[in-house]
Amino acid sequence: MKEIAVIGPVEFTLGFRLAGIKLIIDTGNLTEGMAKLLDNSEVGIVITDEETMSSLDEYIKEKAVGSINPVVVVVSEKAQQDELRKMIIQSIGVDLMKDE
Repeated sequence: MKEIAVIGPVEFTLGFRLAGIKLIIDTGNLTEGMAKLLDNSEVGIVITDEETMSSLDEYIKEKAVGSINPVVVVVSEKAQQDELRKMIIQSIGVDLMKDE
């Protein structure tokens, strides 16, 4: 079974830690931490916040957005429609959100 990982500031990760998720990165270089999570074959889902995602260097950010295994989920207060659209297209090859 694949693990769920969470990366972000302590304020973001605390609730996930309380929910029992053990693979959490909330200190140190978050870009390096995200790179390690993306290369970890034991991780199936990476949850992060919008602030952390925007702070990553461009290469790692693009790798995270395009990643299918693990899937990277960005939790934010506003909708992430464009990134969700990219993930759907990469996963199934069809643009389900296309305007006709």
